[in-house]
Amino acid sequence: MKTLALAFTIRLAVAMCLLMGLHNQSLAQGVFKCTMAGKTVYQSTPCVGQGKELEIAPGPSEQQMQEAKVRANADKAKAGDYQAPTAQTPGDQPMGRKVDCAKLNKERGDAFGRRNATVRDSRDTNINQSATVDKYHEDIRRIESQMVKGGCKPT
Repeated sequence: MKTLALAFTIRLAVAMCLLMGLHNQSLAQGVFKCTMAGKTVYQSTPCVGQGKELEIAPGPSEQQMQEAKVRANADKAKAGDYQAPTAQTPGDQPMGRKVDCAKLNKERGDAFGRRNATVRDSRDTNINQSATVDKYHEDIRRIESQMVKGGCKPT
């Protein structure tokens, strides 16, 4: 009895997968390029009396993207602007100076605090402070980059 129920469940699952695949195929629509009032527009329905369906090629595959990254890194290495990533274990620190993880974590927290206070102030006063917020985002990214290089973990 259990084997019949299992077989039925498997068949039902396969049928559902097939139906969902067919449904997704039916949702795929063409894109039509039309000119209306002198402007180019793109729409999912054919244009009245004119226009053509566009062939949209799929994006690069994962393998093609990896190959492109390898080529780009090789080009950078030839130009002398790139150092290949080295195998580091978590906690490895760059040679030379020690990293003070507690200090970096405090700087990171302070930068988040400044950013959040600026966002709140911007909302309260209705004054655009996006340039200041962007500066604090850059500070946060810089500090987090130093933390990663030093093997620090955010607290």
